[in-house]
Amino acid sequence: KTCPKACIGIITNPVNTTVAIAAEVLKKAGVYDKNKLFGVTTLDIIRSNTFVAELKGKQPGEVEVPVIGGHSGVTILPLLSQVPGVSFTEQEVADLTKRIQNAGTEVVEAKAGGGSATLSMGQAAARFGLSLVRALQGEQGVVEC
Repeated sequence: KTCPKACIGIITNPVNTTVAIAAEVLKKAGVYDKNKLFGVTTLDIIRSNTFVAELKGKQPGEVEVPVIGGHSGVTILPLLSQVPGVSFTEQEVADLTKRIQNAGTEVVEAKAGGGSATLSMGQAAARFGLSLVRALQGEQGVVEC
């Protein structure tokens, strides 16, 4: 009600469910705009870029892996066939997909249940926010997926 035209980025887990809840709340308030509500899954993109770069001997900034879907397990879909200038074997695709989909669990296990990827989530939020501002200012070709 205070700012009905605000862009809202949901980064809190579970992202998949929280976005749906937020959409319903906004609809009930009469201010829902599908173009202003975002499920922020940028951390999956950062992880995908990192894992592909490690595998292919590149820097993460040299790799752009499009990732679609949600932010939990099998809902994370890295589009490895769409990575420019990089090819993969079927086994690499299977292994990378599994690693990307399970990366969050890997972090929690590495921390012995003592937390998640807090700093990485901060980096992902900042990256998404900056990309959103660039797009709102009219910059062409800004993509976070």
